[in-house]
Amino acid sequence: MINKTQIESVLKINGVSPSEPDERIRSILLSARYSDDEVDTAIMILRENVKTNKTRVDGLHKIFRTEEALRPEEISQLLGIDVEISDRVAPQAKGRDMSDFQYATVWLLSVLLGVGGIILYMYLHKIGIFYSPVHLSL
Repeated sequence: MINKTQIESVLKINGVSPSEPDERIRSILLSARYSDDEVDTAIMILRENVKTNKTRVDGLHKIFRTEEALRPEEISQLLGIDVEISDRVAPQAKGRDMSDFQYATVWLLSVLLGVGGIILYMYLHKIGIFYSPVHLSL
């Protein structure tokens, strides 16, 4: 977990104050081999209020690393505004259900396609019902 004192010490070693513009801090942290996600998190930690630090970082971890839904308080902390969510939307099933009519239609079309393919093959190769027993003899 990234700590504000760690970030400030890295910046101090490189001669940069925490109040510098974000692009300058970003270049210093990238040169210190921080990943892009860590740099974004570090800048967010530097720019936020000390009281909300834990909540916001935990919220970011929940967004990017888990499948859990965020609570309205966490959304408010991440956005920096008050969000009121009164109605919850039930998640829909990921699969689709087919009706009996759709199953019957798919079955019928597959049988017709199969029979049509067999009849076409028999016609092209002159076999089965398309076989002509008359042979030419020389």
